[in-house]
Amino acid sequence: MKKILILSTMCAFAFSTNVHLYTCGVTDDGAGTATFDICMENDGEVSGIQFSFDPGNSGFAISGASGGSAGGAGFTLSTSSSLVLGFSFSGATLGAGDDVLLQITGTYTDNGLTDVGPFMGASDAFATPDAASCTVSSAPSSWDAGNDSAILEGDLPAAYSLGNNFPNPFNPTTTINYNVEEYGNVSIVIYDMTGRQVKELINENVTPQINSDYSVVWDGTNDTGSLVSAGTYICRMVSNDFVSTNKMTLMK
Repeated sequence: MKKILILSTMCAFAFSTNVHLYTCGVTDDGAGTATFDICMENDGEVSGIQFSFDPGNSGFAISGASGGSAGGAGFTLSTSSSLVLGFSFSGATLGAGDDVLLQITGTYTDNGLTDVGPFMGASDAFATPDAASCTVSSAPSSWDAGNDSAILEGDLPAAYSLGNNFPNPFNPTTTINYNVEEYGNVSIVIYDMTGRQVKELINENVTPQINSDYSVVWDGTNDTGSLVSAGTYICRMVSNDFVSTNKMTLMK
C-alpha cells in the first residue's frame, strides 16, 4: 500500500478554544480498503470529539478508528458508518498542538475522484475539559478511490514564512507578508543596521491561515511615530522556533 497525501483547508476562529480539523493523509490499497489520517490543530485542551466523515460518492463506510493523539491519550473511540466519537474515561485531554488526531479505516465500493473528509453537522461537537463547546470547522479533500499510486494536490497547509517586503526599495510604505505553521505568538520587529529596535509591527498570537498570507504595513516610522531616515533596515520575525530576517531599503 502506498500513502497518498491529501490536504485540505483549516480555518481560524475567535472563541476560547479553536479546533481545525482536516484530512491530512490516506493509504489506499486500490482494492476497496482505505485508511485516512485525520489531523487536528487546536489552541486549547480538548476532552471530547464527535464529527462526521463524508464519503463523497465513493460509498466509503467507516469500519473503525484508532491511533493518533486520541489513541495515545487513551481515548475510547467508537464509530458508525460515517460518525466518529471519542472521549476518555480517565479524564485525559488532548493538549494544544497540530497532530494526527486518529486514523479512520473503512471500505469503499466505487472508484474514482471524490470529495471526502471530516465535516461538522448538527450533531457534531468538540468539548473542553470544563464542558464548553469548541469552535470547529473543516473542509473536504479530494481522494482518488481505487488509485494506490496517485498523489492528489489540495489546499496547501500553512507554513512558517516571512516574505520579502514589497515594494523594495520603498517610499513611504511597504507591505510584509507572513504566515505560521502552528498557533502561537508572532513578533515582527524592524531594526536598523546597528541592531537597535526601530519599530515593533506585530506582537500577538496568530492562527495559521490557508491559501493566503497575513500582511503588515510599515510606514517608515519608529516606535514613537517619527519618520526614520533613509537607509537599509532589517525585518525580523520570531514565532515558536521559527526565526527569519529580511533586508529592506527606505528611500527618500
